[in-house]
Amino acid sequence: MQNESQAIIDLLHQSGLTPLDWMDAKQFAALTGIDEKKLTHRKQAWPENVVWMKEAGNLYYSIRGYNKWMTQQADIRYRKACGLDRGVSRSTLDETVSPITSRSHTPSLRRASRQLLKLDVT
Repeated sequence: MQNESQAIIDLLHQSGLTPLDWMDAKQFAALTGIDEKKLTHRKQAWPENVVWMKEAGNLYYSIRGYNKWMTQQADIRYRKACGLDRGVSRSTLDETVSPITSRSHTPSLRRASRQLLKLDVT
């Protein structure tokens, strides 16, 4: 019975399906191909309670959360590569903030005085 269950799990894994979402580091490493020793370092970049969580002193990883995070990262990189994220950002500066009035080293423009010109017609 144990061998049969393991064979079913192995077949599901080979097909890209997993019977559970949250799993220990060994199972997660086997599914993702990430070395188990590197998971502790890698999880620092992953959102907690989405890709990984700590429960009762144990670390668990979510394959669904990891796939969601990876898809978001791929989308961000794609948008940057295509230039799609340009122009989307806008200033978050509050409009009530007054402009900077400090003097700079750039020379300021001087007002020219208006003088009436007399033209002599001969």
